[in-house]
Amino acid sequence: MKTYKFILILLIALTGTTMSQAQTEAAITTTEQSIKAEGKYGILVMNPQHLKAAIKTGKTVKAKSTAIDVHIVTCGKLVKEISTNPELQNLIKSAVNDHGLNILVCGLSIEQFEVDTTLLPVETPVTQNGLIYMLGLQEQGFKTIIL
Repeated sequence: MKTYKFILILLIALTGTTMSQAQTEAAITTTEQSIKAEGKYGILVMNPQHLKAAIKTGKTVKAKSTAIDVHIVTCGKLVKEISTNPELQNLIKSAVNDHGLNILVCGLSIEQFEVDTTLLPVETPVTQNGLIYMLGLQEQGFKTIIL
């Protein structure tokens, strides 16, 4: 009798786990598909890995709708790295020219890290203050995140 109770409890537990997992997968899919066709998104990034992830994400959402507006603001030491890293420069050029992303550079970071602006891609306009730019995007109705 104890064996049957144990098996029954185990069966219920396993079934419940499978059902909740399926619901979670459905919820994830629903959430990922809720990006609006005319959405406005801003992402603040401060390291190369996050820049790459932001660009990949921007390309993905822009592929769903060219009306989506994506702004990526680079700040901190990343700005210095962009000025010296050809791989990042090419990634940015492609993201802007081929995929319509907007990638900006923080002017405060340029000053702080003494970046030679002539070494930055021409595709990256400079905003005087990246944080104020992000606040401005929020005021304009953009959804913003910081990586």
